[in-house]
Amino acid sequence: MAGRSVGAWRRRRVIAVALASLVAPAMLAAPVSAAKPASGTWSGPVAISPALQPDPTRGSQIHDVAVNAGGTTIAAWDQFSYTGSGGSTIGAAVQTGGKWGTPFTVSATGGYSTTPRVAVGADGTLAVSWIYQDSSVTTPAPQEKVQVAVRPAGSTTWTTSDLATYAMGGTQGTGQTVPIGIDARGNLTAAWSAWDGTRHTIRAASWTAAAGWGAPATITPTGFDGLWPALSVNARGDAALVYTASPWAYGTMPAATYSFRSGPGGTWSSQAAPWTGGAGMVELDGNGRATLVARPAGLEASRQLPDGSFTTPVTAIPSPIAGGSWVSTDLAMDANGNALVVAAIFDATVNVDRSTVWVSRGSPTGAWTTPVRLTDPTVPIDAYAAQAAVSPDGGLMLAGWIDHYHGTVQVARWSGGAWTTTTIGRGTAFSSFQEVLALDASSSAVARATWKNTKSGTTIYATGFK
Repeated sequence: MAGRSVGAWRRRRVIAVALASLVAPAMLAAPVSAAKPASGTWSGPVAISPALQPDPTRGSQIHDVAVNAGGTTIAAWDQFSYTGSGGSTIGAAVQTGGKWGTPFTVSATGGYSTTPRVAVGADGTLAVSWIYQDSSVTTPAPQEKVQVAVRPAGSTTWTTSDLATYAMGGTQGTGQTVPIGIDARGNLTAAWSAWDGTRHTIRAASWTAAAGWGAPATITPTGFDGLWPALSVNARGDAALVYTASPWAYGTMPAATYSFRSGPGGTWSSQAAPWTGGAGMVELDGNGRATLVARPAGLEASRQLPDGSFTTPVTAIPSPIAGGSWVSTDLAMDANGNALVVAAIFDATVNVDRSTVWVSRGSPTGAWTTPVRLTDPTVPIDAYAAQAAVSPDGGLMLAGWIDHYHGTVQVARWSGGAWTTTTIGRGTAFSSFQEVLALDASSSAVARATWKNTKSGTTIYATGFK
């Protein structure tokens, strides 16, 4: 997943079904300068969050994970409770030296804290971001805050900061998150969308160990309504955002916009993204060149050229079924620009009614391989929560999903010119639409995965690749 760490730019062989007739052979891509894949294995899964109560719709729900090349890992989740007046908090756990610490609550205990995102630096700096709804403020409108907790390298103390406070309005409450990224020196960048009473504005702020959080910068072009920012930060501190921008409030008739900042202290600049309508995904390579992916028609990708312009979007994964529903999509990329997109697509055909996983690999030139289906269409696999992870050195390329039908968590690894799938855990969500998986890779030999298990109260489980 995008921008979570310096290390993430985020047993059987499956039947791979190619869509050769849908993508021209000329678009086949070749990876560049990838590290030699390591011959690692996944550890046994362990519970890292408490089982707060037996209700599968409460307890730990949405979560995220990030790991650095040394194995230091941060995981966070929002946890809902029946106790008192209810509400939700952000739980977290840290892994060092191969051992998970005791889970703790990193947010305030009142109100509603939801949708956490995490980052970890090479130096051990840890960060957790979330949206907080203050239940004590109800007039003239409920209040939201953008909050980030940081534990600097070498410290054991978490410090929480309010980056923005605003009255809820517009389309707030529609799954907004606070994406956060970190560079090789431990400098953080966070981005969010906030309602100013007239429009939503995209803003971003940076943190350094010496100065803390700086003043937020407004990214959205003047007079535009901005929603659903996706963020990527590379090792040298370049940052990129892609989001919807509309000249009308409430996000109507949106167009996609790409914004870029050179280095941790640079100024943000913006240009139109190479597609119309809808939000997208972004990843930066080590040179600050972006790959953008969106879904205006199929899953379309565009690669940034050295002059800053973007290639004409090409279809990385078309819709293989007429009327198919795109359940989840993800993008990851290494420092050289080798990318991976993964999608879970639901087939509503009579007597099928299940979701399958597709992948395509992109090259630094912007070419993409023929899409491959990683789940066997001849058996009743129902795959959700598709995730991608590629290590910066390119030595580890992973696609993950949850097979809701069998209650298994699966990760496929690209190695030796083929995809090989491993079941890394069992016991998943109460219903298919509640499935959540987080996946991150930081080197050719280090990766982490987290998911939720509702068999005896909702609990977050984790496993590691080494």
